[in-house]
Amino acid sequence: MIRTVLIALLASSMVPDGLYSQTTLFGGRGLLRTQSAETVGRSVFYLNTFFSTFLQATPSASTLGKDHTLTIGLTFGIGSFVELTGLLTPYQDDQKHIWGPPGDSQLGLKFRTPFSGSSVITSVMIFTKIPTAKVRNVPFEPYSSGKLGAGALGIVTFDLTETFPLFPLKAHFNFGYMDHNVRDELFNDIEDQFLIRAGLKFPIRSTILYTEYSAEVFVDNPVVTEYRYNSQRITQGVKFLGPWDLIMDLAVDISLSKKPEKPDAVFLKEYADWKIIFGINYQFFFKKQQNRYVKKDKDRDSRLRRRRALPLEVHEKRQRIQEELEKMEKSLKKEKSKEKQSDQ
Repeated sequence: MIRTVLIALLASSMVPDGLYSQTTLFGGRGLLRTQSAETVGRSVFYLNTFFSTFLQATPSASTLGKDHTLTIGLTFGIGSFVELTGLLTPYQDDQKHIWGPPGDSQLGLKFRTPFSGSSVITSVMIFTKIPTAKVRNVPFEPYSSGKLGAGALGIVTFDLTETFPLFPLKAHFNFGYMDHNVRDELFNDIEDQFLIRAGLKFPIRSTILYTEYSAEVFVDNPVVTEYRYNSQRITQGVKFLGPWDLIMDLAVDISLSKKPEKPDAVFLKEYADWKIIFGINYQFFFKKQQNRYVKKDKDRDSRLRRRRALPLEVHEKRQRIQEELEKMEKSLKKEKSKEKQSDQ
């Protein structure tokens, strides 16, 4: 029994560091939209691309309402606790042309606070939204103003991998504020929104399962008076290792928004009922870091054999766990032998 537990524990701890550091749709370490308070690390660069699709039947039997979006995310670890993020949208559906125009862009800076510990990590992210889209506030998507915007996120991550090593769960919570037009009254406009995101992730071998909730909620909008009319969704996704050290992302969005009676209003929109999202992420190292890697284990699983060796800190953690479980096993054997002697 102890041996089985040991094997399961070691398998769950053998998730490569690159997969743990998977970045979000907007750039920055995290899930799909939910940011993690952890950062990618010094001199590490991530490049990702996400493609989302949604189709909807229209009154005309020969056509489908569609929403296809292609984004490119950039994440660079300036230091151990600071990362620079970027988002480009080279293609966003305008419902009119075969190849739609570009969408908005975003630049952000996330830094880990000095109040972080080993189990509770906190970060702050500030960002600006740049109106590079030719068509603003497109159908089925969250609201966009077409103006220069800015916002901030408070991020908290609860790391339970040390507390419960058999269930290495991590929980992330984000709460922020988005001003869609920095040229008007700052943080006091009908376009301003709260940003709410929360997610859980759980690694299984070289795969990570995650679930998250995200919403963009108008703060004081006279048209959107009910929470259910705001853009909100729940996302179920999986991250896994693909060929050539690529990290693949497959997710499904399910909308929790209620369709308004007048969806053609500027703020009361008809959001996509569902979306399928596919992403590809790759990690680059611009600086050789001493003692970052250890030798490959000959008995490693064939898939992990294609990966670089595990980071030293993960290897040491695995060794400590193995030693502790071996001690537990020896202790149980001693107790059993004592019980047999007492029975005799």
